[in-house]
Amino acid sequence: MMCSIGKQTITVHRIADWGRSVRRLIRVTEGEKHTIDTDSGLQRNWLNRVPRPLRYVFRELPRLGRAGSRSATLHVGDSPTVLVDAPPAPHRPASPLTGSELGRFTLLRLIGTMGTLMIAFGALGAGALPVINNPYAGFPGGNFMARMLQTSSMVVLIGVGLLVLAWVLMAPFTGVSIRRHDSLPARVSISMLRRTFIAWVAPIMLTAPLFTQDIYSYLAQGSIVAQGMDPYSAGPLDLLGPDNHLARSVPFIWAQSPSPYGPVALGVAAAISVITGDSIVAGVFGHRIVSLLGVLAAGWAVTMLARRCRVPESVAFWLGILNPLLLLHLIGGIHNESILLGLMLVGVEMGLRGTDRIRTGLFGPATLHLIASGVLISCSGMVKVTGFIALGFIGMAIARELHARGRSHVTSVGFAALIQVALLVASVALATWITGIGLGWITGQGGAASIRSWMSMTTDIGVIAGFLGMYLDLGDHTAAILIITRAAGIVVAGGFMVRMLFATYRGHIHPVGALGVSTFVLVLLFPVVHPWYMLWAIVPLAPWANRLFFQIGVVAYSTAFSFFVLPRGLALPPNTIFTIYAGALIGFLITVALGWWVLSRHRWSTTFGLH
Repeated sequence: MMCSIGKQTITVHRIADWGRSVRRLIRVTEGEKHTIDTDSGLQRNWLNRVPRPLRYVFRELPRLGRAGSRSATLHVGDSPTVLVDAPPAPHRPASPLTGSELGRFTLLRLIGTMGTLMIAFGALGAGALPVINNPYAGFPGGNFMARMLQTSSMVVLIGVGLLVLAWVLMAPFTGVSIRRHDSLPARVSISMLRRTFIAWVAPIMLTAPLFTQDIYSYLAQGSIVAQGMDPYSAGPLDLLGPDNHLARSVPFIWAQSPSPYGPVALGVAAAISVITGDSIVAGVFGHRIVSLLGVLAAGWAVTMLARRCRVPESVAFWLGILNPLLLLHLIGGIHNESILLGLMLVGVEMGLRGTDRIRTGLFGPATLHLIASGVLISCSGMVKVTGFIALGFIGMAIARELHARGRSHVTSVGFAALIQVALLVASVALATWITGIGLGWITGQGGAASIRSWMSMTTDIGVIAGFLGMYLDLGDHTAAILIITRAAGIVVAGGFMVRMLFATYRGHIHPVGALGVSTFVLVLLFPVVHPWYMLWAIVPLAPWANRLFFQIGVVAYSTAFSFFVLPRGLALPPNTIFTIYAGALIGFLITVALGWWVLSRHRWSTTFGLH
């Protein structure tokens, strides 16, 4: 009996030792090996059992640890991840481009410009054209291209391929190289990238809408507000009537749905409606100008934030602003995300400048910067509610600085929250008074949930679970399951966001990085996801996350999803879709091969540094 008890005691001790080793299961720090302790004195490199192509991925993925500590590893280098002083001087290229390098960069710029010219020309026939009285038929070549939907779509996709090719091959000039784990010195200045942006955007500005019909919702909702009607009471078809030329072009899913947008977005749309007299062409161009201004504001903020985070601004601008996904969907597709990102990121920069002033005791300038920050971020949230997220992270940055000056934790966080809430309430009241638009946007945020987006993880889980239920003869409970899975996704994303807020307050991660990572998790778990939604995270992370793993991931995602939406923005028969993509692939390969053959001739190869 005693022997049996002794054996049990030994077994209990072994289990306790095993439990302690399990708690040390994965120990990861920068530069350490990944080991698993399965017995005393026995350590194995578990990555050796993972297939070689996946080892790098597993090594880079975040793991549970102190709040913000793993997410902070997306930023590497000798720069701190906590708040820093005022941004340094602009980053200068390590050395000027040689003649051959300048020739190659110019060639890439020309390839991208050729791509956007093809996109602009093909959009006259394959773009998101109005249902009736197509005004783009009067453009040069518009009537001809409108008769060939498949061919026009192929032209657009070939142009997208050239644009993406030029963007990807520009990476080494900005300091990003997939051949090295560390960054290369940037070889091009930010001004060269800005001129490239102008060259690539100019053709897209003058063509028909692309990849979505949402612009007609914006035009119709702007007309509704301009006429003094409530955009939250009914859809465009109900308020404007079925004979209205704007309402008839609104996508079916939004035709009878109240507007989900806030007073800032609708106020801008109403102003464009009044100025253009509800002209489709002039209205599209007016919204494109606003989108361009939003992207330009985001570009300025990305540059400033990159300097603040000690990341070369050329990398941040190339990854976030020159990104084909942004050019195609925020300017080509004229989505409101351009206004959202412009206001939010400028507000973040203003807020961080305010915290800099608090640190140095300049409370007067700090107050002005924080007011500007709160108003701008609140206005971004009144475009789409996701913009409000940035208020929390700037608030925690303020609280951290107040605590550093001797305030208690409760006082610091409470006072910062009071500042942000007061600015939010004042901004909403001011926007409501100026635009005359009510608060229906607060309760009208669930309209898009009727869409079952295959890119939404929580929606996919709900749909698959519902299918399994029907397969097992349990009935169709998909709608109820979707409510549960989507709500769970929002709760998890909210919990992660709270974790990042406190990580920002403790200084474990920079506010810009915490904002970007939180938005990334939100997009992953959002009930409805479109390809351009990931820009909510990509653009804020571009000036902070300089890890090669992140940069390659952004390039891969942006490259793939630049082709996932057809230029018309509507569903087509499967055979038609296959014909369009197959023809575009063949045309792209022929175009690249022909271009390489022409450029490989001695005279051209010398000019562009290819020989």
